[in-house]
Amino acid sequence: GQMFSQFPGAEFPVLALSAYRGSLGVDSGLPQNVYQLDTSKMKEFKNEDGELLKKMLRPGEKLDLSDGEGSITFDGIEEWASFQISQQPGNGWALGGAIAAIAGLAASLFIQRRRVWVRAVRGADGVTVVEMAGLGRSESAKLPEELGDLAAALITT
Repeated sequence: GQMFSQFPGAEFPVLALSAYRGSLGVDSGLPQNVYQLDTSKMKEFKNEDGELLKKMLRPGEKLDLSDGEGSITFDGIEEWASFQISQQPGNGWALGGAIAAIAGLAASLFIQRRRVWVRAVRGADGVTVVEMAGLGRSESAKLPEELGDLAAALITT
């Protein structure tokens, strides 16, 4: 059957083996896939039925190869873990920039933008005529009031 693991601990360790003999071609200088064995230049070890020799070994068990080629012993397992700790000094700046961008966007949604034009021209009779206009980017009912407040401030000055 297929080998699979449901738990990462070594509660029932088994080594699944298929036996071949021959050249792996590691001296050829060509890169190879470490997860797939190239058996094109190798011969299979056969079992009693003439099929590929396959066996599952538990720790301490031994597989004797045919034709006096030797044996393979599963001595045991060693548990290990790999950890990686990295630091990226620009992360804080990137986070700060993102927060500032979101805060600026949120503020722009609540600030009412408007434009105001003021023109002061001296008339022929020597009186200064002040003209005012305003444009809101959104429909604001306060724009006429704000123009009135600005006119009142200009009259006092």
